[in-house]
Amino acid sequence: MRSFLIGLLLAGALAAPASAQTSPAAKPADEVKRIVEQTYNVQVLRVTEAALEDGTAIYKVAAMMPGTAGNAAFMVNTLTVDAVTGLALPPFRHHAAGYSLPQGGSYEPNRTSNNPAVARGHTWR
Repeated sequence: MRSFLIGLLLAGALAAPASAQTSPAAKPADEVKRIVEQTYNVQVLRVTEAALEDGTAIYKVAAMMPGTAGNAAFMVNTLTVDAVTGLALPPFRHHAAGYSLPQGGSYEPNRTSNNPAVARGHTWR
């Protein structure tokens, strides 16, 4: 029994460095900024480190459309970018029983307390 436990400990000690070497390293924020600007033709305003619910490292990238984008000119969006590949992740995750929406943010139109239309009980759509 004792030799079995020692064997398990040795196997775990030998496997840990191998698994640490196979996990890819996250790209630096400057490189992610460059990738997003080149891929989507936007100006990156801010890059913030974050993590998904499962612990995967990501970046939250605030990007602004150029002035030549017509009705979308100067519109700012936040992209969720994979820290390892630098590619944008989808806004929701598919699961076996459906999908989950991203956490945070409000999807209710004109529901702020500063909006006079809301104080009157009217919501513009």
